[in-house]
Amino acid sequence: MGDKGANGANESRVAVVIKIPPSSHADDESFSATVASIVNTAYTEAEQDIFLPNYQRTSPTEIAQFVRNGQLAVAYLEDCGHPIGCVCIKLLGPGRGEFGMLALDAKHQGAGNGCTIMQLEVLVPTTFHHAGKERMQAWYQRLGYQVIKLGRFDEDYPELAKILSGPTDYKIFEKKLVKAVA
Repeated sequence: MGDKGANGANESRVAVVIKIPPSSHADDESFSATVASIVNTAYTEAEQDIFLPNYQRTSPTEIAQFVRNGQLAVAYLEDCGHPIGCVCIKLLGPGRGEFGMLALDAKHQGAGNGCTIMQLEVLVPTTFHHAGKERMQAWYQRLGYQVIKLGRFDEDYPELAKILSGPTDYKIFEKKLVKAVA
C-alpha cells in the first residue's frame, strides 16, 4: 500500500477507479454498509463538534437509495474492487449539478487520492474555529473553487439541521469546469 508518513497518512497513491455502481448494488447490504461506514467515519472527524454527539451523516438505507437513483459515484481500489470513497451527485437543473457527501477512507487520505473525486459544499461553525473545515476550504480554493453564496442548510438538509450543535455557515462553492468560448 505505501509507507506511512509522520502524520500517519498514506504517502503513495493507489490506482483508483471511479464509477456509478449499478442499481443492483442497492440490494447488497454489505456494500451499502461499507460505503456508509466510510462516510460516517470521515464525517465524524470532519464535522466533529458541529453536530450533536453520535451524529451519523448517512445510513446504509440512504446509501442504497442513492445507488438506486444513480446519484452516488464510488471510488474503488482498481486491483480488488473494494470501495474506498464516494461522492453524492445531484442535478439541480440544466447545466448545473451539486457534489456533496465527499468521503475517502482514512487509510487512503493524504496522498492525493481525494483529488480524483469531486467536492462542493462546506458546513462551517460560526462560534468556534474548526481547523479541519478551514483546511478543506483552503483546499477547495486551491483547486479553483469559489464561494458563490451562503446556502440555507435547514432547507437543503432539514433532518440534519435538527441535530446541529450550534450555528453554522453553509458555504456553496462553484468551479467552472468548462471555459467559456469567446
